[in-house]
Amino acid sequence: MNISHSSESVMEGLTGFRTSPSGVGILSPIGNVSHRVSNRPEPAAFPVASTSPNDKLADAVAADVYHPGFLGPGSYAVLLPQDEESIVPREREVSVASERSDWELTHQHPLTKSMRYQMASDVLKVFRHYNAIRELILWYNTSNEAGVIPAQLQVDAISSLESIVDKHDLRRAAPNPELISQVLESTSRPFTIAQTLEARDFHILCSGENLRFEIIGTLLATAGRSLTFGFAPDLFSDPVNRNLKSQFVDELLRASTTCLFLCTMLATVNDITIWMYYENYLFTTMMCGYAGPPSWRRVGELSTQIYALGIHKESTSANVPTWLKETRRRIFCSSYNQDKSISTFLGRPIRISKRHADVSLPLDLSDEITVGDQAALNQAIQALDRDGWNTKGRWLRASWIRLRYTSLKFREEVLEFSLTKLDGNARIQLLDISQRIRSSWDSLPRHLRYWKTCWDEGIPSTVCLMLVIIHLTHWYSEFMIQKLLDTGSLTSNFPLLRVSSDLLSNVLTLGTIRDRSYDVHRDLLHCILLFGVPAASVLATALREQHATGAQFPQEISRSEIVRMLSVLISHLDAAAHVENSGARQGEANYNLCRKASRIFTKVIDAVLDSKVSGPGVTPSSFEGPGLDGFEGMEFSGLGPLGLSGGNAIGSGGMGGVMADGGMGVDWGAVGQWSL
Repeated sequence: MNISHSSESVMEGLTGFRTSPSGVGILSPIGNVSHRVSNRPEPAAFPVASTSPNDKLADAVAADVYHPGFLGPGSYAVLLPQDEESIVPREREVSVASERSDWELTHQHPLTKSMRYQMASDVLKVFRHYNAIRELILWYNTSNEAGVIPAQLQVDAISSLESIVDKHDLRRAAPNPELISQVLESTSRPFTIAQTLEARDFHILCSGENLRFEIIGTLLATAGRSLTFGFAPDLFSDPVNRNLKSQFVDELLRASTTCLFLCTMLATVNDITIWMYYENYLFTTMMCGYAGPPSWRRVGELSTQIYALGIHKESTSANVPTWLKETRRRIFCSSYNQDKSISTFLGRPIRISKRHADVSLPLDLSDEITVGDQAALNQAIQALDRDGWNTKGRWLRASWIRLRYTSLKFREEVLEFSLTKLDGNARIQLLDISQRIRSSWDSLPRHLRYWKTCWDEGIPSTVCLMLVIIHLTHWYSEFMIQKLLDTGSLTSNFPLLRVSSDLLSNVLTLGTIRDRSYDVHRDLLHCILLFGVPAASVLATALREQHATGAQFPQEISRSEIVRMLSVLISHLDAAAHVENSGARQGEANYNLCRKASRIFTKVIDAVLDSKVSGPGVTPSSFEGPGLDGFEGMEFSGLGPLGLSGGNAIGSGGMGGVMADGGMGVDWGAVGQWSL
């Protein structure tokens, strides 16, 4: 698949333009310069603009664009003396808003008016495929288990947009200047939400006649993800259009990303801005991979917008509707979760820390209740248990957000050790985290803890998938701890081998899903890359060490089972290059990574099976079979290069029996569901 990065490179270079007072871009001439002397006065190279406060620039930036947003304790606004009229002391945790001004700023827009109009026009042209976009969004919100924005909010927004599409005939005609100006103007207006606003009326503020680019960017990213996951709208049922799918995906990503740049230049940060950045980040990771630089940039931009709006603090949501407060909690916790995942994968510092936030977990409520009648919402809240879980054993979108956030708070603690030099107290602290990980798991409602027979008990396969994902997310932190504690012989390190076997076994379990209503192989590959490959690297290293030294595995660890699991993993990695929606076909983001991992694991298996077992006197360094260093420095999960059993280790771990079931004997298949 060809991924178009042109929009991103162009946008990032736009601020290199100088603008004239008329708003037209100027390029300074470089090269041949005439040295003729003329008696005529030369026009000024830089005309002096009037400094009168009553004069306006032709294309000045509105002051609201640079409103700083949330200002926390210790900010300049807190330190300034209070007005004499104010006798109420400021609370330390309350955001301090700076004064707004009706004056325009005294500099031009970084994007000229013609550039903004061209960008806006390019985005609005996408709605020639409005029917397909609407179909994609409706399917996503009907089928997806792990959505964050309450489904009805997106459904109302895309439905309300149809009136604009019809009015301006966007299915057949290019957007006219009137519409472009209207949407740009709407986007530039401050977006405020009254405390009494009901969720069913929210779309009126951002769609229809009040259409804004923030909601457009959100919807296009969601539609793109839906298409990338494998849903095929009627547009592509025609054989003539099937080859246009990749072009449409590229166009959706380009248009959504253009909305990011436009809104950054035109609008103050608001709730829909956060939704747009979140959905665009997920879409970007699907197209560019976790290792792609755009993905890392997007999560940084997402965290920046979150802090600017202040939704990392509960106090900023004191005067918003309950449904919006719950949506803010969902989007913050989900952004926190995504931040930990990509930081783990790349071995980089986190952007969003629990130390800087005091956000409560979103309540375990359905989307329908969250955005429904206030009386019904209050009644549902009263029916929750004291920890905010539903008491009816339901699996809800909010349930998965709560579970991931609970688990990944431990990940943040472990990442601090994996990214720094360990001292003598690290072992004690890591063992304490390990104990709390187990206690936290045991305290979860029983129906939210994965059990291996759930697949055979009539539970929807999408729910079983999410239960596996939660299990992998939670226990991967234990894997990281055992990896940090490992210094001795890997073949005798039962805790690390046990948790590695459990992770890989449960990743491969996702291949057993036989629900053919979706064609979404990305979930399986997603779990393979985040959890399966790191766990398999430990098992392959142990297998190599055992082959070289003749040492025996602990009785509970089966050598033959390790070989079988690695073989099935290799088959999935190889198959991904030929599956349409895997994201790992040639030219796609994860192709090289999957091919390289398959090649390395295959060499290890071949060496172990084709050679005679070495005697006990042979050292690992004398083993001539291929190692796991073919990734050339690629690091997984902040644990060091793939295949190395060392790293930031500090002594041998003595914990056993990390989990009750190793997950052996699974009938592995090849189809997955979605979890993003």
